Amino acid sequence: MHVLQVCNVGSIVGGTAACAWSLTRAWPLLRHTVAFLSPVDSMTRQVFQPHPVVTWPHCGTEQIQSQQPDLVILHNIGQSGASLWDGACSIQYVHSVGTRLIADQTLYCSDWLARQCRASEDSVVWQGVPVPVRPVTPRVRGSDRLRIGRICTPSLRKWPDTLPVFYSHLASRHPQVDWEFVGCPISMQSPLQAACRGQATFYASGWNARSLLWDWDALLYHHPSLTESFGRTLAEAARAGCVPIVDQRGGFSEQLDIISGMGCRTLAEFSDSISALSDPEARRCLSQQVQSQANSTFSIEAFGRRMSLVVERLASRPVSTYTSSPCSINDEA
Repeated sequence: MHVLQVCNVGSIVGGTAACAWSLTRAWPLLRHTVAFLSPVDSMTRQVFQPHPVVTWPHCGTEQIQSQQPDLVILHNIGQSGASLWDGACSIQYVHSVGTRLIADQTLYCSDWLARQCRASEDSVVWQGVPVPVRPVTPRVRGSDRLRIGRICTPSLRKWPDTLPVFYSHLASRHPQVDWEFVGCPISMQSPLQAACRGQATFYASGWNARSLLWDWDALLYHHPSLTESFGRTLAEAARAGCVPIVDQRGGFSEQLDIISGMGCRTLAEFSDSISALSDPEARRCLSQQVQSQANSTFSIEAFGRRMSLVVERLASRPVSTYTSSPCSINDEA
């Protein structure tokens, strides 16, 4: 069986491309091709190996037909200038609010997003995330100062100008914390360094930057206005035993129904969550707990099982109910 996935942005540090990558690993026996509607960077081509990566000017019938897929999975592909080929089953996997090309089946990455789009709960499929690559010599948690990090797409809209004030309050209350930031824009680094009393370290974004999650005691993510539809960083952190301390909103909230992290609505709650990690033994137990919970629900294998059920239901529909031909996930490459 040949699975074709179509994404907008050709960068693995974005959520949609990372989700597409997860699916190639969730179905390892199938043939995969990934198409992007923008230039693809070298890192993205490398991490998708051995699967071919192609670039298209737009998603159209001709482009899809040229690949002869059995199943097409669209990630947030809009309607403008787009079309599908009726020779394959199709799924639109929606990652954010917007107008999307209509496929045989529409899925949403979280309950929160489905509600925003007025869709039913049975159209929700949570993503799976890989275990971050473990460093050769990982830090022993609890052996020194608390280490708390933030990892995010290097886009200014993901790094609001209110963050320095937020971290200034936290750093003044928790001088025992070392702060680390992945993907922080250059223009934000000096203000954050000052806010963190000189205790901040910055790293470039990249697929392998997730290895830092093994060294951090906690992932701290706050954005005053941008709600994450799913927020796969939370699950990635938990799979490395890194305790999530995040906004109690959006897709984070439903992950916290599974993972015993800390959801916060106010600055005081973020501060109290950091204080709760001050005891090394309590921190160790919580680290093990969130890791076990994330491994059970948000693994690549669990994601593959969830998506396989969707495809099996799609393949069992009467032909008259959708435009594409039936497909079966049990067909190997």
